[in-house]
Amino acid sequence: MKKFNYLLMLLTSVMLFAASCGKNGAPGPQGPIGATGPAGANGVAGPTGTTGATGATGSANVIYSGWITPSAYTKDTIFSTYHLYANIPATAITQAILDKGTVVVYGKLDGYVSSIWPTDQVSALPIILTYEEGTTTYIDTWSALTTLGNIKIDFTDDLNLYNGVSNAHQFRYVIIPGAVLTSHLKNINLSNYLLVKQALHLPD
Repeated sequence: MKKFNYLLMLLTSVMLFAASCGKNGAPGPQGPIGATGPAGANGVAGPTGTTGATGATGSANVIYSGWITPSAYTKDTIFSTYHLYANIPATAITQAILDKGTVVVYGKLDGYVSSIWPTDQVSALPIILTYEEGTTTYIDTWSALTTLGNIKIDFTDDLNLYNGVSNAHQFRYVIIPGAVLTSHLKNINLSNYLLVKQALHLPD
């Protein structure tokens, strides 16, 4: 019996010792940060992507001139009507442009008094001006004939009064390839100079 009690006490002591050793103590201080490890190797480059489709022709293909003042006009008579004309060379007007593109000629007719044509106003040719001086009504017509490499500015008046033209009138042309016309400018009224100027970022 004593031996049994002794063994029981010994077993109890061992269990209490084990239990006291299993409890966690307070956390210790944080250790120092370790040294930076070596850089990893670069991964293998991925395959080259496929080439994208070619974009639509942009406005960069549009050709435009500065403002041109013809130095002289030539007088001609066609079916009893006086014509005063001046030629403006434009080598960019190719047969392809004549076949599929568009050439727009704009006029700034500052040779008139401002009551007939406001200063610096711009319109697409043809331009027909009807005005009165005293009791007389005048009709002046400005038009442009586009041919291979050339633009012919033509002036007539209904009374055949003019033998010369003021050198204050100015003109500029815009050459638009067919692809640009049907894409970039398809919704632009080409007769409206301000809209065309904004769309193509034309300088003054």
